Amino acid sequence: MKRIVLSSVLAFALTLSLGLNSCKPEKKELGPRVSQFDGISGNWILNRVAQIDVNVELAFVESDTLLDVSSVYIAGQPMEIEFQKDGTYSTVAGSGSTLFGPATGTWKFDDNDYPSFLIFNEGTSDETTINLLSPVRPQDPKLAIKVNKFCNGERTVSYHFWYNRK
Repeated sequence: MKRIVLSSVLAFALTLSLGLNSCKPEKKELGPRVSQFDGISGNWILNRVAQIDVNVELAFVESDTLLDVSSVYIAGQPMEIEFQKDGTYSTVAGSGSTLFGPATGTWKFDDNDYPSFLIFNEGTSDETTINLLSPVRPQDPKLAIKVNKFCNGERTVSYHFWYNRK
């Protein structure tokens, strides 16, 4: 009797372990790392602009003071920018085109794998650093950047610029 119970328990344990092992999910691979250069390369059209007053003391987060000023920056012809993989850029004059300084120049990321900033015309008197609000993958239709304005060394206002892929 003990042998029958022991063999039944053993058979049950073996069946249970085979059943649990067959239910494991398959390992999924993320695929190759997406190139940030491929993501940002191409033409972008200014679509939306928000102004944030960073000195309002009653605001809990920066977005509490967000004001849509798109009509001011996109009136008439909106600005366009083209990023080339070779590290050059060019802008098409329009509302908001003074953001980058010269209409043409060079650009690069602060970190090619995990960029946080775009650096325009590095090492020149026209150098500008602009925050990326999110990474841009090749399949992403939007580019979002943040520009801070300073007065006497203190940040007074920030602008969020959203561009659509052309």
